[in-house]
Amino acid sequence: MSAPVDVAGMSDEQVEAIAQMALGGNLGYNLGPFLLASLFDALAWGIVSQQYMTWWQYSRETERKYLRYLTHVLTLAAFGYTVMLIAYVMQNFVYNFGEFKIFMNIKWAQLFPFIDACLAAPVQAFYAERSFRLNNRNYFLLCLIALLMAGSLSTTIWLLVSCQALTNLLQAELMTPQLRSWQVITLATDLLITTSIGWGLWQSRTGWSDTDALVKKLLMITWETQLGPTLLMLAFVIEFSITPPASIGIFFELLIPKAYVIGYLATLNSRYNLRREGRGGSSQRDGGGGLQKPNTYALGSHNLQQATVRVDTDTYVESYAMQPHRFGINRTGVRTTDNDLYELKEHDDTESAENLDYAQNLSKRNLNTKDSPV
Repeated sequence: MSAPVDVAGMSDEQVEAIAQMALGGNLGYNLGPFLLASLFDALAWGIVSQQYMTWWQYSRETERKYLRYLTHVLTLAAFGYTVMLIAYVMQNFVYNFGEFKIFMNIKWAQLFPFIDACLAAPVQAFYAERSFRLNNRNYFLLCLIALLMAGSLSTTIWLLVSCQALTNLLQAELMTPQLRSWQVITLATDLLITTSIGWGLWQSRTGWSDTDALVKKLLMITWETQLGPTLLMLAFVIEFSITPPASIGIFFELLIPKAYVIGYLATLNSRYNLRREGRGGSSQRDGGGGLQKPNTYALGSHNLQQATVRVDTDTYVESYAMQPHRFGINRTGVRTTDNDLYELKEHDDTESAENLDYAQNLSKRNLNTKDSPV
């Protein structure tokens, strides 16, 4: 684009000539980002709708009330943003086809940073609350993130108010300080949230293989869900540093809101996936083709890992001899063998009460008297 030009008071033919001179040299570079941004945003809306349906089916009933409302609002806002971009592209490429001056309209372009901040703020607050809890309820960290979020939203309001003095998009270079402030503050907020959540999860390691495996999973989820908007904003900052007034920056700017919503819904759906894996609802096959046993630990990984528990055992051997069984005098004898129990006589034969031989009876009193029986 050329240097800032004030088109106030010019005729439509003059404005068209200036716009064609500024944009007609490289149509793909100057006008392509508008069309491609709308196309990729529509694809991103397809991802958001699929994520929302998955969340509605599996997680809506168990979700906290304020998160249910937040999810509904963000999904509707993402849909409205897609409709807005389609209307913007239709106006530029369909209803005003062949006109270059329509791309110089500042009314649409000035709204995009403010809409980006409005969609990013709830998602950043969602992650900030988790960062606060993961870092032992660190109020200093929470206040710092809140200040950065407020600063990001304030700079977009400042930018929106400042754009009211512009007459066309060619003067966007005059808004470089405001736009640069919004970019840097938003990027700093995303980096701080991602780093603090990652640090809090890393500090949660316990040394147990199942817990550490879960921590690694959560770290990967954190990086994956935060990587999209962070990389887009980083690319926007780099591009704006090289060529501040270029149209290619609009491509990154228009995709940032959907990146936040996709990351947010991916985080909610990942919690359901972790709970499902923890329950071990179905057997999975490992790389060798065998069935993999489910992990019995809640929120544990299906991948069995080392969990060594050493158990020391001592064996004690005790032996003793049993006394032979005594049979009473009224019990008949038991036929025994050499290895069986034997009958132990309680009296000698000479003293047995069953011996009726008077000659050998122990009671021999008065046997030689006159009156003794014969």
